[in-house]
Amino acid sequence: MRRDTLIALALMPPLLALQAAIWLPLLPNETGRVSVDFSLWLPDMLAGYYWYLRNGVLAMPWFSPSQCAGIPFHADPQVFFLSLPQFLAFVMPPVAAVRCTFVAFAAAGYWGAWHLARRTFALPLAPALLAAALFLLNGLFAVRMVVGHITYAPFMLTPAIAAALLRPPGLAPAPRAETLFRVLLAGICLAIAIEGGMVHIIPPMYFSLVAVGLIHALRHGPQPAAAVRLALATGVAVALCAGKLAAAVALVSHVPRDLYPLPGIAGLPTLLYAGFRALFTPVPEHLGDLVVNSRLIQEKHEFEYGVGPAPALLMLAAAAIALAEWWRRGHPRPTLLRRTGALGVALIAVLCVPIILNLYVPAWNRLLKALPYFGSSSTLLRWFCVWMLPAILGGAIAADRLAARRPRLAAPVAASAILLTLLTLVLSDHTRYGGPPDGLGFYDASDLATAWQRAHATGAPPPIVGVTKFVDANHELLMTPERENALTQGFSMLFCYEPLFGYKMEKFPFGHIRLGDAFSSRNGVLNFKNPACYVFPGANQCAPGDQFTDSQADALRRFLDYQPLPFAKPAYAKIADWIGILSLLGVPVLLVLSGRKAGRK
Repeated sequence: MRRDTLIALALMPPLLALQAAIWLPLLPNETGRVSVDFSLWLPDMLAGYYWYLRNGVLAMPWFSPSQCAGIPFHADPQVFFLSLPQFLAFVMPPVAAVRCTFVAFAAAGYWGAWHLARRTFALPLAPALLAAALFLLNGLFAVRMVVGHITYAPFMLTPAIAAALLRPPGLAPAPRAETLFRVLLAGICLAIAIEGGMVHIIPPMYFSLVAVGLIHALRHGPQPAAAVRLALATGVAVALCAGKLAAAVALVSHVPRDLYPLPGIAGLPTLLYAGFRALFTPVPEHLGDLVVNSRLIQEKHEFEYGVGPAPALLMLAAAAIALAEWWRRGHPRPTLLRRTGALGVALIAVLCVPIILNLYVPAWNRLLKALPYFGSSSTLLRWFCVWMLPAILGGAIAADRLAARRPRLAAPVAASAILLTLLTLVLSDHTRYGGPPDGLGFYDASDLATAWQRAHATGAPPPIVGVTKFVDANHELLMTPERENALTQGFSMLFCYEPLFGYKMEKFPFGHIRLGDAFSSRNGVLNFKNPACYVFPGANQCAPGDQFTDSQADALRRFLDYQPLPFAKPAYAKIADWIGILSLLGVPVLLVLSGRKAGRK
């Protein structure tokens, strides 16, 4: 095992280098721009850096003056102040932090998949390396990072979580120290996903974990304790993130985001075609045209879940060989269903969830839209990520079966599959993510880099002085992504890009906000939003969208200078904050102690 680990370590750098050579030239692209959705996250990272300069890393930025005339920050489910990209932005400009985050999570995905395949599934060296390489190169992670969806990065921890929850076959019953270590490790990974803003992908990630557990049970026997460990790990993650979760639930209850219809794909054959194309082949542009009941364009990146054609080809080859052997034996009565039983049925049911959620039937669609979580979604295509890790493991298991009688074939089969995956990536059309030569439709983040360097040199971020809008030479309103850069000049953009209020600010309570000085007063009301009213309106005796009053001028002055804003919290939010603090202090200590004790067993 030690020799195999060294081989896996040796393979990781060249694979990371190849992946970086394919994707990092798009961060930024040849025009110096990045994808438009970075206009949401990069300004937030700069605002987080400004907060850090003023208050240090231990003070929590509950709110930010940088956009929308004052918005919730810590309470926003997609804001990732306690995350790797934000921590990196404390020491380097935001785009550089994203590039480093890309490499770090890619490496974590590779290493987690290696341990899952080699140790947990007890696959031989070559198939395990294949699983690790395929997960490293998956399309969901790479494309989402390139198009600006930084919050998807923790999805790469899915194999590590599965490896923590499932034990390798043939071991004695787990001692308490090992169980505690596994629970805490999985819980920390889940907490990283929550604090990393991965709100859209955490539910399907759970279904992917269940599917992996069922595949493991089919190969090595059930592990009921794994379900208990998952439940306990979830409790650990909730405890670690209790403060953010309590605030986020409060925020979304006061600012509901249910204004978009729920899209789907009509017809089961069409849906299966789209799903399998998204998983196993380069994504064609026309897949978005298959989506109905959508007010938003379902762009190409919404179908990027690719693991390459290798897993499908390997599984088909293994199935064909098994069928040929069955035929040569005189085609006896099939025993597959009897062997798999309820586990096989459960696995099929879990893998059908993305189909069930994306099949457009009007009555079913209306029911989904009326349910919590689904009602706030603008697309459920992201649930196709449930298939990714099971497909990769299926391909690795198939490779093992193909080489069962001739072990010398294992390495050539795995190497050919990895090479095919790399060739598919290299030959695929990535121009949609690179942008046209003139960079139209992309985002120029150079102002953010300059502002970061200036703040880094002086240690003094520019305070917000007023509310502005972005206009052209004729003073007509422009909604280009560069409008989000107003914080670099000390202004908060009124017509901001904040999906919390809808993609076109449909839910934003404009009220009496106007352009101009933040301290401009009318009828005792200042010209800036009090963001505490979005999160805890009852405790602060206000309503969502209310503005600061004249009596709160001193509080506004501190807020505009990225300093803490005094506000009231309900009792449950205070309790949640203390649970999070105590968990953050205790969980790492327990992890180290349980890891040492388990290592001595």
